[in-house]
Amino acid sequence: MASGRGLILVAIDERAGLAGALPSVLRMLAASSAQPRVAMRGTSMTPLLAEPMVLTLGPAGPGHRIGEVVVFERDGQLVAHRVTGLRGGVLQTCGDAVPWSPEYPDPATIVGKVVAVSASDAPAATRIDGWYFSLRGVGYARLRSLRAFPFRMRALWQRVVRAMPWLRSRPYVALVQAMSADVRGDAGAFERALGCASAGAIVATTRRHGCSAALVDAISSMNGTSPAATHIRRGLQGRGRAVVLRGMAARAHVAEVAAKLSHGRVRFALLKGAARLYADEPGAMLHPSSDFDVLVPADELDAAAAILRSHGYTERADEELKRRYRDFHHAAPLYPSGWGYVVELHRGLAPPGTLSLRLDWEALVAHLIAVDGPAGPVRMLDPFGTALHYAVHSLGLRRLRDSVLLANALLRLTEPEREHLRSLLASETTDPIRLAATAVLAARIAGLPWPASGAVENYLRWVMRREDMPLFFNWRSQLTEGWYAAGSRFTQLTMRLLDPRAGLGGVRGGLPMPAALAGRCVASALAFSYATMMRPPR
Repeated sequence: MASGRGLILVAIDERAGLAGALPSVLRMLAASSAQPRVAMRGTSMTPLLAEPMVLTLGPAGPGHRIGEVVVFERDGQLVAHRVTGLRGGVLQTCGDAVPWSPEYPDPATIVGKVVAVSASDAPAATRIDGWYFSLRGVGYARLRSLRAFPFRMRALWQRVVRAMPWLRSRPYVALVQAMSADVRGDAGAFERALGCASAGAIVATTRRHGCSAALVDAISSMNGTSPAATHIRRGLQGRGRAVVLRGMAARAHVAEVAAKLSHGRVRFALLKGAARLYADEPGAMLHPSSDFDVLVPADELDAAAAILRSHGYTERADEELKRRYRDFHHAAPLYPSGWGYVVELHRGLAPPGTLSLRLDWEALVAHLIAVDGPAGPVRMLDPFGTALHYAVHSLGLRRLRDSVLLANALLRLTEPEREHLRSLLASETTDPIRLAATAVLAARIAGLPWPASGAVENYLRWVMRREDMPLFFNWRSQLTEGWYAAGSRFTQLTMRLLDPRAGLGGVRGGLPMPAALAGRCVASALAFSYATMMRPPR
């Protein structure tokens, strides 16, 4: 019953039979003269406290002394830690065996303090908390920082070593391989992929790329039992469960939004997560959106916004930002009056100037279909339009979740439809390489043939390195991104991706544009140098 950060206790009381007693009951007994006893479990308080010792609890009292052991509640369990610091009314505690991991329990969670330690729960067990035992405990508490120093230095050294490009693992590549194996139903390849990088690194990368629930579901469906699969499932289970619960709540909300817009008699189409949830697609709960995207004709956008405002939705942007949104591909986000999801009313699928493809209502109306749902028939994109939207939304390949969704969308298309999509993407002139790369990566995840030029291959190789770099370099590699996006040349696209003024936010940090531009160039050069030294994936 040991936890990673504390010593879990099981309450025992020979007189009252309080095995597994609630913390509130123990707190009440400790405050009286009953002096409840608790049995030790775990290793975080070794070597002084360990199984099968038994602790006798007394009242916590208003004050504490450094070196004493207190018992407090954490997540419904009891934890024994030694008091190692008192400052400003804040109590610092720590396990003797884990001096690098202090905790700060709320006074309301403290059940009691240890007033006696017995060797076991036997009736004739002797007390072992003599003066030498207590002196050692005070020493552990007073020297906590010094004892933690070597552990912290070792952790720092491990971080430095892992940051070396020639030693750095490739969790993004492993995640791509794992999600590809899941899409194709290859259990053997899935297990091999999870073993290609450290489990902790895969967990962090999975969270960043929005694949937590999908990967947990894949491990369950593939019956993953390897140590790596078990570690990853435990690391992602909480996040994955939250994603699914959010998706369940979002489905009811998107039906409300659709009903309001339908009643207002404006033309609209649900996009991405809103469409998946409304149509109740398989796996929709694994990929819910943080907001609802709704496509409307440009001349009906104001009417759609007025309908939502009449139901309590408001814009939190100031007048200047609202003005700038008029030249963007969607209006200012609309927030519900209470709990709920933000709604973005879109004029098109991409910001103006991002792509040469026409992606507004008139261009997509041929790919709109009506799908029945909780609020009746509602428009959304057909499989071809959905694949096109995912390809556009994946531009830059910053979230693997979008590539996985595109891979599943490609599998739903017929071969003539996939050929039509290839032709349409090939007609792009503003950002052709990155747009083509979105389809190529998704096709490879799905196991579908998809031709790729040398420039697209170079860009994909860069992405595989970029997403496995430390985030400091990942977020500061715009020049390198623009170089590969433009086919290893400096073009107008390169400068647009490098320009700090791009987007609605303007120049971040208030730096003058030349200074910010120079900073990006230097950081991108460092990121490129780091990428060239990274080891190839296994």
